[in-house]
Amino acid sequence: MRNFFKKSFLFILFPISIILTSDIILRNQNTLHKEKYEGAKEVIDSIEVLILGTSHAHYAIDPDIFDLYAYNLANLGQSIYFDKRITLSLLPEMKQLKYVFISIDYHSLSFSSQFDKDYWSYHGNGIKYKDTNYLYANLSPTLFGYTPRVAFAMHKHRYLKIRKHGTDIIDFEVQNGVDIYKPAIKGYVAFEGRDLHNFNHDAYNVSSTWYTEVIEKSNEREEIIADLEHFVQLLLVNDITPILITAPIYTEYVGYLNASYILENIEASTQIANKYGIKYWDFLNSDLFTIDDFYDMEHLNRKGALKFSTMLNDSINTMKSELKAYN
Repeated sequence: MRNFFKKSFLFILFPISIILTSDIILRNQNTLHKEKYEGAKEVIDSIEVLILGTSHAHYAIDPDIFDLYAYNLANLGQSIYFDKRITLSLLPEMKQLKYVFISIDYHSLSFSSQFDKDYWSYHGNGIKYKDTNYLYANLSPTLFGYTPRVAFAMHKHRYLKIRKHGTDIIDFEVQNGVDIYKPAIKGYVAFEGRDLHNFNHDAYNVSSTWYTEVIEKSNEREEIIADLEHFVQLLLVNDITPILITAPIYTEYVGYLNASYILENIEASTQIANKYGIKYWDFLNSDLFTIDDFYDMEHLNRKGALKFSTMLNDSINTMKSELKAYN
């Protein structure tokens, strides 16, 4: 009997040890969310331009191009809900902040939860999604935060990358198309080149169908717009200029998106801009960008980001000149 209990104890101890080890690694492991948030805190006294939004802004805006000190806090699938709260958590220390780019993408006004990434984001920046219990996620990131499938995939990918490339690579997970030998600069990593597999009817149809499903299932639009307006008000009260933007996507792909949804976004963004006397710069279907500027149908590559960031920087400089002349 004693031998049975001993074997049973060892049998139970083994998976528990694996989970505990995984939890320790995950708590100390860098992620894109942590990289951006902790990186912002390191230079918080310098930030003059803050870039928010989803992956569209994350890949489209290179902060190093700006004359003012810019920082890219946009992230994959990051909603306006988190844009706002991440910013507010840092705002008291951002004494130099002058401009905030708020990205309005095709589905931005239709989702507040980042779905499975709510917990991933929380482990990187501590921002909680409304009405969500994080007790178990804190107890075990492996089981209840990232979930076992994602956690072990992260461990596996990290191990394989180090084994293949050595330790002289970025220490957080990135998408295919990002050069793992180039560190994040002011929160920014870029797509390199172009993924030819993403420029065809099937790819356009799959992507646009997913977005349509997200939008049609949503009943949050009014709440999200109200939350966005409150964010704009808070920035203005602190003498910070919000700028609404829509980053470019490939023009051929735009034709697969629901035109009425696009028009509703333009109308909502324009109304907010007019109501609060701020700018809305819409580049969604801009003919200034060619296929060579895109990594895939939705995201600019490094070349396209250079072009787009230069345009935004020039526009800020124009705003500053107009304001100076007016005063």
